[in-house]
Amino acid sequence: MLISGNIGEKIKDLREYYGISQKSLCDGICSQAYISRLEKGEINVSADILFLLSRRFGIDINFFFENYNSPRSEYITLTINSIRDAIKKRDYNHVEQIVSLEMKNALFTNNLEGKQFLLWNKGICSYHLGKGRDKALEYINEALACSITTTKNYSEREIEILLSKAIILLETERYYESKTIFEELLYALTKNVHISDVKINVRSYYNYVRLLIKIGQYKEAIENGEQGIYIAQKNDLIYLQGEIYFQIGRCYSYLEDNINALEFFKKASYCFDLNREEKLYNLALTRIDEIHNKAIPEL
Repeated sequence: MLISGNIGEKIKDLREYYGISQKSLCDGICSQAYISRLEKGEINVSADILFLLSRRFGIDINFFFENYNSPRSEYITLTINSIRDAIKKRDYNHVEQIVSLEMKNALFTNNLEGKQFLLWNKGICSYHLGKGRDKALEYINEALACSITTTKNYSEREIEILLSKAIILLETERYYESKTIFEELLYALTKNVHISDVKINVRSYYNYVRLLIKIGQYKEAIENGEQGIYIAQKNDLIYLQGEIYFQIGRCYSYLEDNINALEFFKKASYCFDLNREEKLYNLALTRIDEIHNKAIPEL
């Protein structure tokens, strides 16, 4: 099956955008001469090679054209969805059981992306089930080592894995190591041309704000929080807006700017009320009451 069109031009644009050489791009996929001829429009690309190139770039093959289904095992897809659903429910014991079983399954172990996904979630479970930060980071670093991209770019999943690593470092008080990872992944988010789940962006900014507050960088936290809010609103997401507003309110409180603190705690309360998050809503109201009990100049 051959796919025609301006795909060679898109491949060249992407390669130059990321600063990837033809040699690095084609390594293990095809010859450099093939890439050169493809970029010049002298040949059409076969679907299997385009699929591998899209993985190397860390993007979905649909970036190149519409209505193409990449070859995936239905079993792998169902298993990945099951693990993601259990993670959302914080059912880490169940996830650990699935991962342990699938680590013996050649469908995953012989598939670099599948193996990466399992190692990543094994690390998450190790951390949340109390098996230690170092063991969790060991698995997560193994997952990152299963890279299908180049040293110049990250896939969407690799960005998610970096986020997990940054959060674990944050929650175990290795703040400056965490900050380095956050800066790396936020830069990667700006470089990746195809992020299918925008919630990753919002979640990254929310957790980065949490870190910046921990190390007392309140003004920087406010700037990044506002960026997270902008991305959420631009994509019509209520996701984490309340939490980010609340963190910005905390920053203004620490800066003794009660007027702005009050404004953002109120915004947080509206979001929490809309999402029926009673505990967070009451927490925001408590902060609002605390500010009202202070002397606030007339607006």
